Amino acid sequence: MAIPQVFEEFIDEMRDEAPSLETAQMFGKPCARLAGQKPVLSFYQDSMVFKLGASRVEEIFVSHPEAVPFDPSGKGRPFKDWVQVPEGIDTDWHALAREALGLK
Repeated sequence: MAIPQVFEEFIDEMRDEAPSLETAQMFGKPCARLAGQKPVLSFYQDSMVFKLGASRVEEIFVSHPEAVPFDPSGKGRPFKDWVQVPEGIDTDWHALAREALGLK
């Protein structure tokens, strides 16, 4: 599966702060992780996806109703620690990526 250009460009930008950031696949979706670690970033349905922890995800849902739970199976079983954030809402993808990567 080809990596969407917007995700590839975003990961390239994030490598300035996290040089060991690498891309992979998670459930057939493009993802990124620090070398040797589990994925914390993904791209799905034209949205960036971040692993931030359940409480942080709930905060984002309250302040950004456009953000949705990440449910890659589409079967109503979202990942509790992940949030799917569409482009263009008032949220900084880079800040959320730093948080997911533990760079903050």
